[in-house]
Amino acid sequence: MKSKFVLSLLIFVMSLPVFDGKALSANYSDKIAAIVNSDVILESDVKKQKQPLIRNLMNLPLGIVPPGKWPTEREILDELVVIHLLEQEAAKRGITLDDKAVESSIESIKKRNNLTDEQFVLFLASNGLSNNDYKQLMMRQFRLTKLIDSEVTRKTPISEEDAQKYFKKHQSEISEEYNKLLESTAPPQPPEPEAAPNIPTDEEVFLGGKIRLRQITLKIPQEKKRKDLEHVMETAKKIYRESQTGEDFAKLAKKYSQDPLAKSGGDLGFMDYKDMVPALQKMVQRMKVGDVTPPLRSADSVVMFYLDDAKNRKGKSIPIPEKTRKELENRWKQEHEKRAAAKKAQSTQRREQENRQADSSQTTSDSEPIKSLGILNPEEAKDYQKVRNKVITILRTELIQSRMKEWIDELKRNSIIEVKL
Repeated sequence: MKSKFVLSLLIFVMSLPVFDGKALSANYSDKIAAIVNSDVILESDVKKQKQPLIRNLMNLPLGIVPPGKWPTEREILDELVVIHLLEQEAAKRGITLDDKAVESSIESIKKRNNLTDEQFVLFLASNGLSNNDYKQLMMRQFRLTKLIDSEVTRKTPISEEDAQKYFKKHQSEISEEYNKLLESTAPPQPPEPEAAPNIPTDEEVFLGGKIRLRQITLKIPQEKKRKDLEHVMETAKKIYRESQTGEDFAKLAKKYSQDPLAKSGGDLGFMDYKDMVPALQKMVQRMKVGDVTPPLRSADSVVMFYLDDAKNRKGKSIPIPEKTRKELENRWKQEHEKRAAAKKAQSTQRREQENRQADSSQTTSDSEPIKSLGILNPEEAKDYQKVRNKVITILRTELIQSRMKEWIDELKRNSIIEVKL
C-alpha cells in the first residue's frame, strides 16, 4: 500500500511545474523591486511569495490583502516590505528561535499528514522549495509571530466592559461578522481560469470496411417489474465498469451474456459495413477498436457491444450539429454548477461546524449569568451570554488589526523605503 502511495505521489509531483531558479532567470532579468532600509527585495522574491504554499505558511495579520482575496503582485510587494520591516525590528530586539523548536514543528507537520521524509521532500519540490527553504520560512513565521505577539497582541487587552459595549452596539451583526471572520481564516487559492467548455466543432467517424463486434445480452423479464428492471440495469452497469477497467470483454460475455453467442465470447464475426442496418452503422461509425458501448436498452433486453477488430475503414471528419453542441455545452455547465454548489455547501458546512464548536466552548454557562455592569438589560444579557466568545473573538481581531496598522505605519515613518516597481 505504501509503495503505491509513493508511486502516486511521484506521478503527481512529476506533473506539477517546478520553479527552478536557473529556468526562472532565463525568462526575465531579476531586477530590484524595492529597498527597505538596507534590505533588497527582488522581483523573484515577489514571484516566489505568490506561491500558494508560501502564502499559507506566512499567515501573518499584516492587513494588506483583503481576506479571501488572491493578491496582486503589488500587494505581495507591499507585504514583503512590511515583512522586512518586521524582521529588522525583530533583529533589533534580539528575538531569536531555538532550532530544535522549528525542527520539532516540521516533524509534527510530517506526522499529522502521514508523510515520510522522502514524501515530504517530493511535496516541497513540487512547490519549488527545498528542506532548507521550508525551514527558513518556518523560522521567519515563528520569529515574526513572536514579535507581533509582544508588540500587538499583548498590548490589546479586552475587558468585559469592552465586550458588552460592543455587543450592545452590534447585536444584530454578531453572527454575520463572525462568519466573515471564519471565512477570512481560510487560505485564499489562486483564481481558476474562467470556466468554459471546450466543445469540439467536428468529430471523426469511420466508414466502410469490415467490422468485428462482440456483444453481451441481458434479458429483461417478461413481467418487466420495476425491481427486475433495476436489477438488470445494475448488472449491466457493473459489467460496463469492469470492461472499462481492463477486463476481457470475451470473458465477460461468457460469464454474463444470456444469448446463444455467450459461449463464443459474444463474437458476431466480421460484417461488411455496407450490409449493416443504418442504426448499427451509425453506432460503429463513432467506435474505435477496443471501445465498448454503454448499456443499450431494447424492448426485451439490455445490450452492450465491443469493437473487437476493424479492417479497411476510412476516417472522415464531419461537423457536429449545432444542436448537439448546445446540448453538450448545457450538460457541461450543469456539471460545473453542480461542482461549484457542492464546494459552496462544504464551505457552509465548515462554517456551521466552527460556529457550533464556538458555541459549545462557551465558558460561561446559562445558569451563571454575566455580571451586570449596567450596560445590558436582562434580555440583552441573556442573548450576550450565548455569543460572548464570538463577541470577544471579533473584538480582539478588530483591535489587533487596528493596533497592527498603527504600528506598521510607525515603522514605515521611521524607515527609508524605495519601491522600484
